[in-house]
Amino acid sequence: MIQRWSSACLLLMIPLAIRTAPGSGDGGSLHHGPKAQPRPAATATGISGVPTTEPLPPLGLSVETTAMQKNVQGGIASLLFKVTASIAIEEAVLTARTPDRVVFADGSTAKTWKVDLAAGGVASVPAEVVVPEDGKYSITVEIAGLAHGKAIRRAASHKLLVGVKERKGKTKDGAIEYPAAETKPVDPAKEGA
Repeated sequence: MIQRWSSACLLLMIPLAIRTAPGSGDGGSLHHGPKAQPRPAATATGISGVPTTEPLPPLGLSVETTAMQKNVQGGIASLLFKVTASIAIEEAVLTARTPDRVVFADGSTAKTWKVDLAAGGVASVPAEVVVPEDGKYSITVEIAGLAHGKAIRRAASHKLLVGVKERKGKTKDGAIEYPAAETKPVDPAKEGA
């Protein structure tokens, strides 16, 4: 058994000894053709030192809550819709929709705005929504237009928390555990109705 172990170790060490033999000329490479270009140094994670960046889409959309006026139940939230365009977008229209019972300051559940992105750039549109009771709400937003004569569209959803906090998951063994979805208890007297 010891003999088999030492034979296996010897077979594994031979290629290492050949690569690191003194006088091998090109850094121990077994390739003896034209000299290869040096590679970028690897980092501790094993990834090359050259940073990579993800390409950005030509049209972006984000939503943020800038202020919250809390009432006894519900409140008024100030939102900021931000559109970014790296190219010219013609006929750009921003559309925002609220869920049931949540309305914009003028009482509507959907609003549209024409946004000037003919030269690209950034456009910001403020809006206020009235929320009748505490809870979690989802505001959906969409920007649509024409880029180089072709239709382009981006959409986003914004989680609006009024009078509630989002429950954070607990970290256990490197994974995040989230609590199960909560439902309202069912009243048996109303269930049959």
